[in-house]
Amino acid sequence: MAETVQYRLERMVPELEEFERKGLFSKVEIKSIIKKRTNFEYAIARRIVKKIDFLRYIEYEMNLDSLRKKRKARLPGMALPDQDESERLSEYAIKRRINGLFKRALVKFNGDVSLWLQYIEHAKRSKATNILSGIFVSALQYHPRKATLWILAASWEFEDNANPQAARVLMQRALRLNPDNQSLWHEYFRLELLYVEKIKMRRRILGVDEKSLEQQRQEEEKRAMDLDDADENTIQLPTITGEDVENWNNESDERKTVKKMEASTAEALKEGVNPILTGLLAKIVYDNAIEAIPSDLDFRTAFVDIYRMFSDPEEGISHVYETILRDMPNNPAARSYLAERHLFSKVKQTTENDTSKFITGSDPAYIPAIKAIVEDYNVAVKDVPTAEMFERYTRFLIDQLGFTFEENLQLYFAKVLQRAFKLARKADVSSARLYKNQIDYLLEYELDKTKSVAAKAVEQYPKSPDLWRMKITFSMIDSEEELFQQAFKNCPESFDLWQFYVDCLGNRWNAIVAAQQDMDAKTQNLDKTYMRACEQVTMLLPSVSVATDERNNVKDMVLCSYVRWAKEAGGISAARTVYKKIIQNLYPTYGFYQTCIDIEKGEQGSEALEHLYEMATRLNEHKQEMYQTYIGYLREQKKFKKADHVLWKASKEVPGFELASK
Repeated sequence: MAETVQYRLERMVPELEEFERKGLFSKVEIKSIIKKRTNFEYAIARRIVKKIDFLRYIEYEMNLDSLRKKRKARLPGMALPDQDESERLSEYAIKRRINGLFKRALVKFNGDVSLWLQYIEHAKRSKATNILSGIFVSALQYHPRKATLWILAASWEFEDNANPQAARVLMQRALRLNPDNQSLWHEYFRLELLYVEKIKMRRRILGVDEKSLEQQRQEEEKRAMDLDDADENTIQLPTITGEDVENWNNESDERKTVKKMEASTAEALKEGVNPILTGLLAKIVYDNAIEAIPSDLDFRTAFVDIYRMFSDPEEGISHVYETILRDMPNNPAARSYLAERHLFSKVKQTTENDTSKFITGSDPAYIPAIKAIVEDYNVAVKDVPTAEMFERYTRFLIDQLGFTFEENLQLYFAKVLQRAFKLARKADVSSARLYKNQIDYLLEYELDKTKSVAAKAVEQYPKSPDLWRMKITFSMIDSEEELFQQAFKNCPESFDLWQFYVDCLGNRWNAIVAAQQDMDAKTQNLDKTYMRACEQVTMLLPSVSVATDERNNVKDMVLCSYVRWAKEAGGISAARTVYKKIIQNLYPTYGFYQTCIDIEKGEQGSEALEHLYEMATRLNEHKQEMYQTYIGYLREQKKFKKADHVLWKASKEVPGFELASK
């Protein structure tokens, strides 16, 4: 190892001498550079080498090269281009070393994609175009399934190397190896559209596109008319020589054939006739893509978003819509997308997720677009009379109704909504979400019918937490608790339903405080209600079960709410009574202990807080984190002896326990 390191250091001598001769680095700095490089070389020459050692060495060399450039720019006469071999050595030696370090690192860690990406980025930044092609080849040999590398290689060939044919070959090869990769299909599609866009731009600059030629023709006609108007008594005749007449008479068949070919070529180059300029290649890519990935709607709609970033996308977008309707006629999501396409703006987009892609309510095209959408939705619900189809239809109308402030439009949406719900009842189609949409509409416009519809909905779909919440909202306060208990029997694991229950308990407490009547009795009743809720979630949602994390979220929320309410209602003593009772009987989790600790931190006295820490460290989850927090607290309180004891205990219970670094 030492011989190899010494050999590499000796190869640095010419460049270091050149640095010193030019005054870029002093003797002391040169010695420091040698020392640093020696340490790095020994680090990366070890038997078990780490990637971080290579990255630190590379970072050091990059910083050194940056410093060299800055000093060179400041020195007089150094800004001129280097001429002799030694000058070129000082200019490129560090860059060559960085490239060599990347190569050596990738020999050891060729499976690390992030390292390949860093190498590619460095080569691009240093404009090392002569080695980029080789880097991409090597990277793709090791990682042919990584779409990112294929896309980067094709992008470099197309944009930086100005070789669209090579970029196309790369994307085709990538798709042969990864036919199910959606990002590759999208980027290949974008590549073909970019190719056509560049050709169109070049034709516009040269003035040979259809608009420019039409403008030239109009200018010539206008010029001829101006000449006619200038001298009405003069007949303008073209200048014809005898030689021209003789050539016309003696024109050969070959010449006539050439003229016909020129005319046909000119006709073929027109944008409206040339299939390449009309986007044929992109269309072929899209057809092949949906053949490889046939049933993904989001995959197809992404092509529309890409189309909209280029000029003249109408024909291509229409083709995408046709294929969606052809291949997914019974898919509610597809029919919904096709119906709502009329709201898409025709303005060219800057990005795929541009928010200006939709027509606004103030746009004159908004009303015709809404009418077209309603017509398409009416056809869709006839063709696909499913609950999901009606859900999408009614949700769209409710959303638009919420965005609209114009009275006539609101009436229009309301009538269409009523008709949609009526159609659903006629088709005997219903679902919990459809009922929810109907109740959302009735809340705003027909409140008197809301309660009966909510009751009917819960009766038909008792497992829907949203419908239970709506029914409870419209019920009398006296029957609220009974309805909640019925809801919990049907939906015991619904976090939203339990959260709604806790919010209602909070509202009850606010009403008690506002009334200031029989507060003690009402507070005791509310305390019993909280305790009963805690017992329910403990029995319904045991800590040791499937989906423990999700269920413990419900348990934590209810138990923590109880403790917070107790603190608000009776102070810290009441909160301590509550959490001690919970700890003793209800097997709380890490989240509950954390809440109690946060409450105690705001109070005087450390005994209760230390008791909570001791109890929390008995849990199997988050043990290391809790021990670290506990030890940190004890050291803040200057209880070093107890902190050492807890540290010893933690090292026994948690393998490899380490204190968190500050």
